Amino acid sequence: MGLEGENDVAETSNDAENKSDRSFVENSLVPEHNWKVLVVDDDVDVHEATEFTLSKVKILGRPLKLLHAVNAEEALNYLKLVPNVAVILLDVVMESPDTGLRLVKEFRALGFREPRIILRTGYPGLAPENRVIQDYEVDDYWSKDELTRSRLITSLTTAIRAYDYIRTLSATRAGLEMIIDGTRQLFGNKDLDLFTEGVLRQIAAILHLRPEGAICAMGSSETNAENMVVMSGVGRFAGQVGECIADLKDMDHELISLCESRYNEPVINGTRIGLRHKSATGRELLVYFEHNGDLTDHGLVLLEVFSSNLAICFENLALINQLGELAFHDQRLGVPNQNAFDRELLGLNSSDAKQAVVAMLSIEDAPDLAVAFGVSMADALMLAVYERLECVTEVGVLVARVSEFIFGIVDGTGHLETSSLEKVFDEPFDVMGNKITVKASIGVVRGNLQGRKSSEIQRAARITLLKQEQTAPGGTSEFRSEMADDVENAMRMRGDLQDALKAREITFVFQPKINLRTGAVVASEALCRWKHEGKNISPGIFIPIAERAGLSADIAFQCLDSVVEMRRVLKAHGFSQMRVAVNLAASDVSNLEFIKELIRQCQSRGLGSDAVSFEITESHVFTSEDDATTALRMLADNDYKIWLDDFGTGYSSLSHLNLLPVSGIKIDQSFVKNLTIERARGSVAASAAAIAENLGLKVVAEGVETREQHQIARFLGIDEVQGFFYSPGLTPQEFIEWYKGWNLDEALKGD
Repeated sequence: MGLEGENDVAETSNDAENKSDRSFVENSLVPEHNWKVLVVDDDVDVHEATEFTLSKVKILGRPLKLLHAVNAEEALNYLKLVPNVAVILLDVVMESPDTGLRLVKEFRALGFREPRIILRTGYPGLAPENRVIQDYEVDDYWSKDELTRSRLITSLTTAIRAYDYIRTLSATRAGLEMIIDGTRQLFGNKDLDLFTEGVLRQIAAILHLRPEGAICAMGSSETNAENMVVMSGVGRFAGQVGECIADLKDMDHELISLCESRYNEPVINGTRIGLRHKSATGRELLVYFEHNGDLTDHGLVLLEVFSSNLAICFENLALINQLGELAFHDQRLGVPNQNAFDRELLGLNSSDAKQAVVAMLSIEDAPDLAVAFGVSMADALMLAVYERLECVTEVGVLVARVSEFIFGIVDGTGHLETSSLEKVFDEPFDVMGNKITVKASIGVVRGNLQGRKSSEIQRAARITLLKQEQTAPGGTSEFRSEMADDVENAMRMRGDLQDALKAREITFVFQPKINLRTGAVVASEALCRWKHEGKNISPGIFIPIAERAGLSADIAFQCLDSVVEMRRVLKAHGFSQMRVAVNLAASDVSNLEFIKELIRQCQSRGLGSDAVSFEITESHVFTSEDDATTALRMLADNDYKIWLDDFGTGYSSLSHLNLLPVSGIKIDQSFVKNLTIERARGSVAASAAAIAENLGLKVVAEGVETREQHQIARFLGIDEVQGFFYSPGLTPQEFIEWYKGWNLDEALKGD
């Protein structure tokens, strides 16, 4: 039967094959110029009469486009192949007395919830109106004899208005879901390009507007809007990514200027929309969206809601991006840091380079310069050395600051000559108007490094540098296998450490944690100490040895005994109990059996979640399915609090916050010790505190040693602090004596 509308089915079927090639603006959320009404009836006369009756009718400013089906199968095909059917005029009695009613249920069961359904019947007695309206999801029900032209138009108007409202809600929900999904992607380390493209996609979807030309641009707060760089574009601006806004022609630059004074709210000029947002980190986002449709009042409200969500999303993006940048750059010099060095070594290990050079340079006189003239002078020297090293190395060679006064170099080509590095120090450096001559000790690892672990390569370079510093400071050495003698010393210390654990010679002290708001002592951290052959051995030396030797679990269990003793002493002196943080080695966290035993040991000692918490470092790369992540969730399931220690110094801090059941983060002391009031707002510590607040996590700053650092921590909104400014690690008895006299106000008055 050749009813009008059959060609639409064929055309839509062909279109479906090319659906993947369509631009995102050509989706079902972009409004059409008419309302599609599907007429389902087995009587040809009904189709013709309906076509005649509605041929010149407009509803809500749009004409109607009638589609025709004469049976249930055709009706289902239309809905499956033709998008955006607004209303279905459905006959009840067709192939059978209840065909229409069964179709209603089938339409809804297949997920077609948006089209409004008006039932028409020539046999009202077969399906009473009251029962049909109650039992079936339809909008209206008429006897054909009673359905006059006026009533039909009224019923269609009501149905189309409901359909349009439902479509608007669907579009809004889709847009908000895209914002939420986009936020998840950002926390999953998605890049800026995907974010900006998503912004344009969401505006088009939410407003039901097709962009004639749209851009998303970024810059810093110091950047004039016209100099912001286009990150993504659609329409006539699709090919202008990377250009400045000032270079874009046929754009409303007056609107761009208006956006500069109206942050976080839409600016409308005819068919052009502008949005501008500024983050606390100084990053700025500009959206320019030009369309050829009508922005309704309802659409404007949606745009304002979207703008608010976008501001939050962009703030998170800016914070994340800043942390991402800072994670691989030295905060003081703005040059690549240890993380960048580690990453380059990992890349070297997986590359096909046959020859490579890895070097470490220690600036011998820099520590004395820092003591004599201040850290700023030493930093200026380090920056001057870096710039000169950059000049003598080829493009693609990494120079990174891997320690306070040490640079690391990774050359994947193997072309770097040690003589080039030595010549860097032949001439004085111009530092703050002073000519300063310094020397450097240099350790070099050269050769085919494929298949070698990055940690082994770095260790070889550090051993070589250390040997050179010990034997002939200011000279150069290349790695030789006999330099690994230090490993033997470590092995001897491993045996001594094992004996010390058996004899319980490892002791523990407790460093208090202070609530910054109240000044109260709210918790403490258990710190490990070892006195060997009359000398205090640094935890930085023996803890890594213990971890490699598999002794860290024994240390953790002995630490639990010290917590029990600490609680006994507190009780004996009438003090309230407080939670003690126990450090866990990354290697132990990866061992599920250790975690099970740890929980059992805690329970056997009566140490519940109110007595102990656990701190883990980021030296382990956690994934969603590895044993370490499972183990930490096991601890959390037993209500033990978990803190991410040394935040910002390890692997992918942000992904860890989303992945692990942590209660808070501890900002590493390396990000605290050099803080000043002037640099606090833009510091890593500030960014980390902001991220934690957004995620509902607590923040502890460790290594607070001065009154100024204390004040900065309060300024940044950090919850708790610990460090020598308040107290060093103390034995339980010493802790009691300190606790008796503790008063934050008095501490702030001291020198």
